[in-house]
Amino acid sequence: MHRKERTGIVALAVPDLEEPYFAELTALLVRRADERGLSILIQQTAGDHEREVDVANGIGLPPTDGLIHIPRALSVADLTRRTSPGPLVLLGEHILVSPFTHVTIDNRAASYAATAHLASVGCRRVAFVGPRDARPSDAADRRYAGYREAVAALGIADDPDLVAQVESFTPAEGRRAVRDLLARGVELDGIVCSNDSVAFGALPALHEAGRRVPQDVAVVGIDDVRGAQFTTPSLTSVSPDKEALVERALSELERQIATPPGGNLPVQHVVVDARVVPRASTAR
Repeated sequence: MHRKERTGIVALAVPDLEEPYFAELTALLVRRADERGLSILIQQTAGDHEREVDVANGIGLPPTDGLIHIPRALSVADLTRRTSPGPLVLLGEHILVSPFTHVTIDNRAASYAATAHLASVGCRRVAFVGPRDARPSDAADRRYAGYREAVAALGIADDPDLVAQVESFTPAEGRRAVRDLLARGVELDGIVCSNDSVAFGALPALHEAGRRVPQDVAVVGIDDVRGAQFTTPSLTSVSPDKEALVERALSELERQIATPPGGNLPVQHVVVDARVVPRASTAR
């Protein structure tokens, strides 16, 4: 079998570029790929299963050297049935166990760290805003699991009333969910939000209700998007190592691209670090 001619183009399947985390990750991927002499072809999937499968199969795409896929609905079975298999790196935790290389953060550990940080500044009734049962999200499920583990381990309040569902991971839903918590009279002194966008809505909801942040309620997000530095007060967030995420994804893809067809290349499962970045929203 002959090696196909290189195109210098890598496809990127991303769920939603209106979500700041994905937008920032995509921008970083484009910059770092350019430094390697690669161009990124962006395909927005909206997490739609059919669209994710089409991108995995190269349908509607020009020839590319490989694919970085951030899946939301794709399954291992879909990937093993690819009609045009080639270099592939999965980004994120949707598919944890597979015969394909993937690079991710530990979302469970990230949420545990967020909850533990609130406990460390004196919070004892910590809410979690972000499960999404109507349209399940693997990342949100793992972040909720990390919160539950931290609550059990740290001995802080274990109360179902402290958990608020969202329909989507947006500021509008964060605002609505926190308003609902407060309207129900739920006592809370800390909030872990499933991502920063949800936290961006939680902060004004607390302000409207006369709750001071962080004196009355401390707030933590996850993802550490750039906007977290510019909220009032600035938002404490769990920051994944985005540079490492992007560098490993690109290097693993290039490794596959450089391997001759039929070559024996070990599958890599890479977990990058995340750390709490304390800001004013938890500075008690």
